[in-house]
Amino acid sequence: MIPGSEIKNILVEVAKNDPILGIIPEIKKDEHAPVKEGSVKERVVIVLPGGVDNGQLSKSFPRMCIYVPDLKEVDGKTTYYKPNGIRLAEIERHCTERFRSAVYGNHNGEVYLFGIDDINTENDPETWSTFLNVRLRFEVVNTKL
Repeated sequence: MIPGSEIKNILVEVAKNDPILGIIPEIKKDEHAPVKEGSVKERVVIVLPGGVDNGQLSKSFPRMCIYVPDLKEVDGKTTYYKPNGIRLAEIERHCTERFRSAVYGNHNGEVYLFGIDDINTENDPETWSTFLNVRLRFEVVNTKL
């Protein structure tokens, strides 16, 4: 079994070493740095379902939340934000392809695998962003690589 905090560390490293996700300037566990309107950047936040951070896990469903800044639109005197659909679609295609098949690894002698369980888009107006909520199925397996 692998502690929840280590699962997050593993997924942070996976994101940092990925050719698309790795160029995103902020990749963190649990929460991203505060943002201000006009200075929002892409960011990745790795989270686990509540209450499982310190437990030893054989199966979990961590989430990789990939935030993409919304596009500012001005219509006369009205300013509003809309999702950057092109960038969101690009990242979604990449994540679907990258995590569709099981990804295997080894952590302190424990063999694990993970893959995409679900992916959806959510709006976060408080951060002027829309994010992909990539839910992964993470399991420790009794298999030798």
